[in-house]
Amino acid sequence: MSKEAAAPPRRSYFNLNPGSIALHLLPAAAFALYVYCNQGPFQSTQCLTIGKNCRSSSFTYMEGTFEKADFYAPVARYYNSLFLRHEDLGGSLAVFTDGVPVIDLYAGFKDLEGTKIYDNTTLQNVYSCGKAVEGIIIARLVQSGLLNYDAKVTDYWPEFGQNGKEDIRLVDIMTHEAGVFFLDDDNKEMSWNSLKDREAFSARLARQAHYFGKDHKGHKRAYHAITRGWYLNEIVRRVDPQGRTIGQIAKEELMVQYPDVELYYSHFPENNEWWESRLSPMVDYPLIRVIGRMIIPDWIRNHQRIGFPGLRPAHRLTYQVMKKDSLTAKGLSLSFVKSVAGLRTKEAHATESTSFSLKSNAHSLAKLMAMMANKGASINPGQEPDLLSREVYEEATTFYSEHEDAVTLTSIPLSRGGWVKSTHLHDIEGLKGVEIQGWGGAGGSLIVWIEELGLGFSYVTNAFGAPEGVLGDIRGHTLLELVVRARKQELGLLPKPEPRKAEENKPKEKITLLQKLRLRS
Repeated sequence: MSKEAAAPPRRSYFNLNPGSIALHLLPAAAFALYVYCNQGPFQSTQCLTIGKNCRSSSFTYMEGTFEKADFYAPVARYYNSLFLRHEDLGGSLAVFTDGVPVIDLYAGFKDLEGTKIYDNTTLQNVYSCGKAVEGIIIARLVQSGLLNYDAKVTDYWPEFGQNGKEDIRLVDIMTHEAGVFFLDDDNKEMSWNSLKDREAFSARLARQAHYFGKDHKGHKRAYHAITRGWYLNEIVRRVDPQGRTIGQIAKEELMVQYPDVELYYSHFPENNEWWESRLSPMVDYPLIRVIGRMIIPDWIRNHQRIGFPGLRPAHRLTYQVMKKDSLTAKGLSLSFVKSVAGLRTKEAHATESTSFSLKSNAHSLAKLMAMMANKGASINPGQEPDLLSREVYEEATTFYSEHEDAVTLTSIPLSRGGWVKSTHLHDIEGLKGVEIQGWGGAGGSLIVWIEELGLGFSYVTNAFGAPEGVLGDIRGHTLLELVVRARKQELGLLPKPEPRKAEENKPKEKITLLQKLRLRS
């Protein structure tokens, strides 16, 4: 009887050479690349991994007002395309020219599955865009004589004058040159609840040492991403006759004087049900794509067929924030918050941290920017008061300094009021020579005004984009660039756009919502 043939040894990936492993994985890699290049980042995990249950790429929810289509149609078309390509999920876009809204749109969804529409009742955390509004409130206190940009902080808050901070002025805090861009004093004991103990937290802020030392030479800028609002609130509640915070002033003054403006720097537990129905959660940019932007060469990343032309690499601060002891990591994070998701909890939203906690919408923010573009004057004279006097507006928007920032690794020109004041924002071609003022928020939201064009602009998103720059990303930058071009065409500073040829024999049911908006205008 013959012996049975010996079974061949089982093959294992551990027994294969690297070339064989790569060959086996090639089909999976090819499929992953196909999905990566054909599905926008803001889709469900199932869609991004196996290409199933993807939202439609031919329709998205969009409502609102849209005027002057002959000039601004390219803006609305591009905005619509962000949702169709799933480069955006939900948000709002508003543009005012000479105080009149020409674009006021709400689009997309609050969730990746597309079950909750993003409408005109939706509020969004706009993170550091809140600094622009923060600056307006400080300027109003300067106008009332309660504050002075050149005054020492100790004039208002004597306890602040310790550990090298004795000579710090209000303008130093506004322009991120106060040297207190993070807290290292018992930082491990901090929590959202500890911030509510005003006296204890005030003492903690006061004893923080100046990072660069009392005798530092020249300007030392380090972005006070998180701490600026905390320090400003300590000053504000000491000078305000009612002892209010920045958030309370925003709610009791700006929201009352301008009824269509909503500005919430915090909310409280008893309002949770109301908040949860209005506040859109943030959805993060997929980590794999962030890594791709960091390691994939430009020629592949921007390839016409296998990449995304015009896609920018990750900003260099992305690398630094991963280093626990870097100044970037210290300035952009909190020790008791493990990730950016920790800034989105109920406890975080209930805490007023005006440098990153503002909840609002594009209409509200663009209206404020429109008044700033009008040099602080009301855009509804006789019905609503001026935002700022002309004198204080001129003082607050005077250029102050431009220095390399130790946290953001970027040089940004700032005004005395703490807003960016740049004629070369990120070297964007269509914005060169145009003075942009305002600020941007983590994730992509952007609010600016352009005085020379009488323009107020706000782009708000719940799709937390890749870290491409300090002030906004390619979505907001492209929208702003298109708005500036349209405004220049409207004013006769550029040739008027050529009318688009009508598409012949197009079935009626194929007309997009964007075209319907255009037909209405």
